[in-house]
Amino acid sequence: MRPYVILNCAMSLDGKIGGKTGDEKERIVFSNDLDKQRVRELRRNVNGIMVGINTVLVDDPHLTASEHKEYNPVRIVIDSVARTPVEAEVLDGRARTVIVVSKRAPSSKIEALAKKAEVLVSGTNRVDLEDALSILYKKGVEKLLLEGGGELNRSMLDLGLVDEIFVTVAPVIVGEGVKLIEGELRKKIKLSLVGIRQYRNQVVLHYVIK
Repeated sequence: MRPYVILNCAMSLDGKIGGKTGDEKERIVFSNDLDKQRVRELRRNVNGIMVGINTVLVDDPHLTASEHKEYNPVRIVIDSVARTPVEAEVLDGRARTVIVVSKRAPSSKIEALAKKAEVLVSGTNRVDLEDALSILYKKGVEKLLLEGGGELNRSMLDLGLVDEIFVTVAPVIVGEGVKLIEGELRKKIKLSLVGIRQYRNQVVLHYVIK
């Protein structure tokens, strides 16, 4: 068993979820206030929010839905070699946090992170996503919001671990940048359109995976 996984992202019209540097100043134009409210609502209706280590290093997000700790889902970081900084916002105590590392992660870094979060070891050289999701499910994460970067999105889709997708399309073209999916997929993924919503000058596309 694994959690039901919803991938949520905001992107430019040409399919980029960040500028070429990945800077937060370049990403913020992809989501307006109404869409951010939608995302907060999504977060309030899941048990966990998952990102990759690059998102933590570049954006340093809080990954919370409320000011009250008891209303926040578990924050999950996929971090094969334990690069999460101990001063990262996901370790601020505002919600339970799980850092998922592989056996390759240095024990000294695991010990430092374990003082502020739960550390889950899965996989040998890199995190075994299927195994990690199975463990998280047993820990009560039955519904998971994936807010990954291009590499984590690709890995999750490639392994068939995504059930539903929300994509906000912003009226901007950036050219070079971080793609929604970085790298090649082993096979095409077929989607079924569930709905379309407009938030001022942005459009949100809602799909389920066939």
